[in-house]
Amino acid sequence: MPILKYMRTRTGKYEAEIRLALVLIVGLLLILNISTTYMLYRVKTQLTVELDQRLASSLTMSARQLTTGSNRGLDRDQYGYIRHETSTADLELMSVGPASSDSTAASIINTFANRPGYPDIDRESIKQLLAGRQLYRFGKSNESRFGLQLIQTSPGERILIVARTDGWIVGKIGATARTALYLASGIVILIAILMITLPRYILRPFRHLRETAISAGRLTVSGTSDEVAEVIKSYDSIIEELKRNETELARLYQESSNRARRLERINDYILKSIGSGVVNIDLTGKIIGFNRAAADILGRSDQDVLDRHYLAAFPNEMEMNLMITAGLERGDTAGPREIEIDDGRGRRRWLGVESSLIYDDRDLVVGVALLIADLTEMKKLQSELEANHQLAALGEMTGGLAHQLRNSLAAISGFCQLLQRKVSHEPALDDIAGCIRAEASSSASMVNRFLSFARPLSLMEDTLDLTQVCAECRDKSLIEANRKSVTVETEFISKTASIGGDALLLKEALGNVIDNAVQAVEVGGRVIVRLDTHRDHAEISVIDDGPGIPESLREKIFTPFVSSKPSGTGLGLALARKIINLHGGSIAFDPVSGRGAVCRISLRLLTSPESSSPVAAAQSGKNL
Repeated sequence: MPILKYMRTRTGKYEAEIRLALVLIVGLLLILNISTTYMLYRVKTQLTVELDQRLASSLTMSARQLTTGSNRGLDRDQYGYIRHETSTADLELMSVGPASSDSTAASIINTFANRPGYPDIDRESIKQLLAGRQLYRFGKSNESRFGLQLIQTSPGERILIVARTDGWIVGKIGATARTALYLASGIVILIAILMITLPRYILRPFRHLRETAISAGRLTVSGTSDEVAEVIKSYDSIIEELKRNETELARLYQESSNRARRLERINDYILKSIGSGVVNIDLTGKIIGFNRAAADILGRSDQDVLDRHYLAAFPNEMEMNLMITAGLERGDTAGPREIEIDDGRGRRRWLGVESSLIYDDRDLVVGVALLIADLTEMKKLQSELEANHQLAALGEMTGGLAHQLRNSLAAISGFCQLLQRKVSHEPALDDIAGCIRAEASSSASMVNRFLSFARPLSLMEDTLDLTQVCAECRDKSLIEANRKSVTVETEFISKTASIGGDALLLKEALGNVIDNAVQAVEVGGRVIVRLDTHRDHAEISVIDDGPGIPESLREKIFTPFVSSKPSGTGLGLALARKIINLHGGSIAFDPVSGRGAVCRISLRLLTSPESSSPVAAAQSGKNL
C-alpha cells in the first residue's frame, strides 16, 4: 500500500502500522455511525407514517359521525369507539363560527398558542385546514402527534377536530439519532488526536529499551528506522541466554530444596523424638510447631493446636499464656517454672516450663518457643519421699515413746486390777477402776498399732490372684456393711490377675480402703470393688457414693494422723500406701466433682519369670 509505505519511511514500521490501524478504526466507526443514524431515521419516518395513519382514521371516523349524525357532537360511546378503533390517546372537538377566514385563522392560532404541548400553527397551515385538508404536527414537547381537520357540519357552522396520539418514541428515536451522530463525531476527533500522539507514547518503552540495550552493549546502532524490530531482536538473544541460565538455576534450586527438605525432616524427627514438649509460636501468636511430647503432656492433638492462636489453643493455661505474651510483646524470656495444669482428661499435671526467643539468620526475633517437661512423676516421688521421711521420724519417735507408754499403761492396768480386788464390795469404785482399765487396754492397743505402722515391714512374697484377694476383702467388710445396710459389690472385668506379693499385707491395705469407703457412705449406700488389667499392670478401683473427700484433705489424705472421722487415727490409708509402695505399686484418689470417691490401686502383673519379683525390685529402691 502506498500510504503505508510512505508512513513507514517517515515514522517507522510499527508506528505507521499503529496509525493505519487507528485510521481503519475511524473509518469503521464512521460507517457504523452513518448506518445507525440512517436506520434510526428510517424507523422514525416509518413510525411517523403509522401515527399519521391512526390520526387520519380517527379524523375520518369523527367527521363521518359528525356529518351523518343528528347532533352536533359525539357522545361518550362514540368517543370510546373511535379511540379504541384508531388507538388514539385523545380526541377533541372545537366549534368554529361562520366568520371570515382571517378571523377564523386568528381564533385557531390563539386557541393553540394558549395551550401548552400543542403544535405551532401558522396562517399557511390554517389555510390548508380551511381548504378541507388534514394537517399533522408534533406538539411543542415532541411527546404527542396531532391531527387536525376542519369540517362543515351545517350551514354557517364548522367544527375543528383535534386527534392526539403518543409520539414520544418518535421523538426519542430522533434525539438518539442526533446524539449518535454527535458522539461519533466526537470519537472521530478524539481518535484523530490519538492517532497523532498515541504511537509515540506506545513506542516510548521500546525506545527506552533500545537505549538501555545500546548502553549495555547488547545492541549496535544500525541505519534502519525500525527501532522496535531492533529491540525485539536484541531481547530475543537475551531471552535465549536467560533460558540457559534458568536451566542451571533450576538445577541449583532443586539441589538446595532437597537439602532443605532433608534438614527439615531431620529437624522434625528430632522434635518428635525428644521427651520434652516443644511449642513454637510466631509473632502473630499463631502456633506453628507442636511436637508429640507436647501433645501427650498437654492432652491436646495437633488438629486442636496447630495454626490457632495460643490464647484459643490453651484457654485455661494462664501462666503459659503470660510467658508467651511476655516474649511476643516485650522480648522477655522465663527460666524453668513449675506450673500445674489440667491435661484435659480430668487429671492434674505438674509441668516445668521455660521460654526462649526464636531468631532467624539475621538475628531478628520471629517467635517464641516453650520447652515443657512433665514433672508429675517427680512430684509424686517427692511426695512419697516426704512421706517416708515423716514415717521414719515417726518410727524413731514412736519406737522410744511407745515402750514407755506400754510400760506405763501396763502399770496402770495392774494397779486398776489390784484396786478392783480391794473395792469389790463398793460397786461404784469397781466400775471406775474397770473403765480406767478398759481405757488403758485401748491405749495399749493404739500404741501397738503405732508400733506396727512405724516398724519396717517384712514381706512373705508369693504368687497371688487378685480376684481372690478382692473377694476375701469384700467378705471381711460385710459385717460392718450389713450393719449399715451398705451394698458391697465386686466387678471382675479381668477374670485373672496374677502378681507377686504378701497376701496378708495386701489384704490389710485393700481392707483399709474398703473399710473407709463403707464408713464414708450413708445408710443404704453402695461400694464397688472393680478389678481390671492393662498391658503390664492390674488396677483395683474402690468406688463409693458417699459425700466425697473434702477439698481441704485432698492433698494430705495419705498423711499419718489425718482423718475426716472424729474417731479415726489417720493411719489406715497411710499404712495402705506404705504396703502398696512396698509392692512396687501406686495408690491415689481420682478428682471427682460432686459426691463419691474413687481410689485406684495399681500393681505390676507377673508376665515373665524375669518380672516375677516386683516386690524385691521395689524393696531394692525404697527404704521404708
